[in-house]
Amino acid sequence: MYAEKLCKRFDRLKSDRGTFESHWQEIAEFIFPRRADFNTERSPGDKRMTKVYDSTGINGLELLAAGLHGMATNPAARWFALKTDDQDLNSSDAVREYLGKVEDIIFSRLHSPLSSITTHLHELYLDYAAFGTAVMFIGTSKTDNLLFQTRFLGECVIDENAEGMVDTVIRAFKMTVRQVVQQWGDKCSDDVKKLAAEDKWDEKVDLLHAVFPREERDAKKETPDNMPFASVYLEKKEKHMLQEGGFEEFPYAVPRWYKVAGEKYGRSPAMTALADVKMLQEMVKTTLKAAQKIVDPPLMVPDEGAMGPVRTVPGGLNFYRDENRLIYPLQTGANIPISLEMMQDLRNRILSTFFVDQLQMVGNADMTATEVMQRTQERMRLLGPILGRMESELLGPIISRVFGILLRAGLLPEQPPELDGVEWRVEYVSPIALAQRSQKVDRALNMLTVAGQMSAFDPKIMARFDSDNFLPWLAVELNVDAELILDDAEYEAKQQQIQASQMVEPATMAAEAFAKAGQGAKSFAEAGAVQNA
Repeated sequence: MYAEKLCKRFDRLKSDRGTFESHWQEIAEFIFPRRADFNTERSPGDKRMTKVYDSTGINGLELLAAGLHGMATNPAARWFALKTDDQDLNSSDAVREYLGKVEDIIFSRLHSPLSSITTHLHELYLDYAAFGTAVMFIGTSKTDNLLFQTRFLGECVIDENAEGMVDTVIRAFKMTVRQVVQQWGDKCSDDVKKLAAEDKWDEKVDLLHAVFPREERDAKKETPDNMPFASVYLEKKEKHMLQEGGFEEFPYAVPRWYKVAGEKYGRSPAMTALADVKMLQEMVKTTLKAAQKIVDPPLMVPDEGAMGPVRTVPGGLNFYRDENRLIYPLQTGANIPISLEMMQDLRNRILSTFFVDQLQMVGNADMTATEVMQRTQERMRLLGPILGRMESELLGPIISRVFGILLRAGLLPEQPPELDGVEWRVEYVSPIALAQRSQKVDRALNMLTVAGQMSAFDPKIMARFDSDNFLPWLAVELNVDAELILDDAEYEAKQQQIQASQMVEPATMAAEAFAKAGQGAKSFAEAGAVQNA
């Protein structure tokens, strides 16, 4: 009964998104061909570029996905930080040290050679920009390493809770009889066992994997069937339960580019660019036909003027009657330059829809470093609206899920007493996120510059400036490694060392002066003794 209920829910959710599937299929055929499997089932190695005559849409999608990966989740630089809402706690040495260690562990585990997040994040960004919705599974492998898998959107249906957050994913996929038996053994249905007995190991079996909030559970028990989120595997055809387990956190991240009210699935830049992409394909075909007519034009042959068919191959001989009835090419009047200009305008519009003009720096050699920095920040600020939904639906779930996995595995340090009962939050410090916050730093630096200029007339102005706290604040806002800034105890120790060295230096200089004076007196006495002798 439970399995039948889940199968019906899957069919209902899949039916609700039927219009999206036809839209996704069209986008895939023109912009993301290797994902064109929503309404059709293609054979491995099948040609997927049959409708593409110009690759501008494909290039725009690739550039946008690469830009998001490099500026939001760059594996070469830390793109998140852990903070509390209490600034005093953030300034605490114990809290700062603990959160710093947790950041190091999470980042190293995320981007270790044994983790697949870098590859699968790029695939996710492609789905994200093409279809407006992407699905990533976050779990652990059999070797207890972090496991990231970007699921094909065509396999997954989603559902939202009352707050509009995705909390249900049901995935439909196929496995061979051999794989099903290896995975679940005697728990397989009689139908699968019969196929195995007949040695039909390569037959495909339709499976469902449903993850959803568990409504009835005993929170005091930590068994798999009492986890907050249920995980159920079943055979779809036989409606047969294979396995029931659970997850402590929702194991999926399902980001949507932007949403229309009343829709569960997102909409994307590719949907906006689709009309221009299709128009460009038609213009390229028409221009190619026009160019072919110019290069190899149709021939105008007079009635009964030629003897036999007209031969247009090199060296071909054409015989005609001598009545001044010549064969001449048809003048089509095609204007290729106009077509090329119109196509270039379309290409620029498509690339702009994919934010390529914002992702790539266009400047000149005379630009100063300050101007380059300001232009870069302005370009990244324009991508700010994209970052908001990414943080709440992609990056946040990834960090929260990984934190829970590492905590249960005992791989995180012991939490200091100051953080007992305190909730911490994830703060994003990728180049895009820092660009959104850079205005705050710019205002502070401008204030400091103006105050410095005014201090020439009134020295008391700079006395109001809290120089001790400015550098730590600036380090936090710019996400500078905390190890580069001395804490209070280290700063006091260094100041005492400087003061001690400053006190020792005059005494050393005096001792050296006395030594030199004594040496001079001795030399003078020796010289006098020699002269008297």
